[in-house]
Amino acid sequence: MHDATDAETPPRRGPVPAGSAWRIERCAALAWPAAVTEEREGWLLRHSPGVTRRRSNSALPPPAPVRSIEPVERFYRDHGVPVRVQISPAEHHRELDARLAGLGYRVESGVAVLTARAGDVVAATAPADTAPAVTAVEATREAVTPADAATAMVREAVTPADAAPAGAARSVPVEAPVEVAVDPGGWLAVFAELDGHSDSETVGREVISRIAGPAAFLSVSHEGRAAAMGMVVADSGWAGVFCMATRPDLRRRGLAAAVLGAGARWAAGRGADRLYLQVEKDNLAARALYERVGFTYSHGYHFRTFP
Repeated sequence: MHDATDAETPPRRGPVPAGSAWRIERCAALAWPAAVTEEREGWLLRHSPGVTRRRSNSALPPPAPVRSIEPVERFYRDHGVPVRVQISPAEHHRELDARLAGLGYRVESGVAVLTARAGDVVAATAPADTAPAVTAVEATREAVTPADAATAMVREAVTPADAAPAGAARSVPVEAPVEVAVDPGGWLAVFAELDGHSDSETVGREVISRIAGPAAFLSVSHEGRAAAMGMVVADSGWAGVFCMATRPDLRRRGLAAAVLGAGARWAAGRGADRLYLQVEKDNLAARALYERVGFTYSHGYHFRTFP
């Protein structure tokens, strides 16, 4: 375990506006609801019994300089769990981070927050006449809207950008429909299969089923099995991309790009022209895919936990 440093922060185009980063974090908190949520002195305090995800059990600091961490420590002490603070945006909370480090809080899980314009992601994942490896053509009855049935089938492009990296064996792209559902219903079974965490069923029941805002639950099946998934939640012109996963034996075959494209189109149809997502800083393969379809670095965060 080591402390986050500036060297770990990816390069970006100019400084991150604090207001934009804070808005993204508030949207993300609403999109991933906790079982217990309280506001104390500007802090957003979250606790979800039985859920092991750090963002479900951590405090998000106020945008202004933090005066006291006592409300945070009291909240988590009352719930009988470790005190955990999400240092976000990290670039604007260096003083808080240093204070917690001095108090013995350990650092955990560096995360990069990336953003993109929905239109750019749609364009990057669409068929291109100049790309010989594109194998699919969009075939949807129409854009998915709240008035549509709960599920629509959307054919997405499989692009060379999602194929194996240079020097690696090239996999045959998979041409598969992306199912876009507006109710989690059967999608939760896909989530439980592909999520890969011990608390997947609990997260489905206690987090995903609590989402209040407009959401799209995306999945791809291949040869009768769940192959890839994602979730998009819209709020105030932004849409968060969550739960991206692809079955290990089907990675680098275009499925993740197809899910992103379908999610971006759904978001644009809801008036959310900006996308954000959160990815672990050391997940280089995922970050490379996101960057290829138009995402760029917005800000970072990590957690401080005690004891």
